[in-house]
Amino acid sequence: MKFDDLFEQRSLVAAKLKECIRDRGYTKVSFAKKADISRPTLDKLLNGYIDNKSTFDKHLQKILSVLELSVDGLLLFERTPQTIDAVYSQNAPEDYQMNEKAQKQYGLLMDILDLCEIYY
Repeated sequence: MKFDDLFEQRSLVAAKLKECIRDRGYTKVSFAKKADISRPTLDKLLNGYIDNKSTFDKHLQKILSVLELSVDGLLLFERTPQTIDAVYSQNAPEDYQMNEKAQKQYGLLMDILDLCEIYY
């Protein structure tokens, strides 16, 4: 696909960029700095909201340069499957239940993880 045709497929480009940036371990803030793009502009790109073709082209070229990808490489990009090592105990009794304090702490940790996903 030609670089000029990407503007018409902003939503596809946005989805692929999100996948690629996450797969490479960047946060939005760190990637925006590395690509020399403002965070709000990066957000617009990642959501497919840029309606100016020259702005879109200029910033997409910066992004592809940082990611070391071609246009075709971006469009064909597939996320690397992640494996997660889970640690658990087989020694806990079957009827084990967390006490109230542990439930609150666990809930707080899950809320923090949810916030991190929002700002990633």
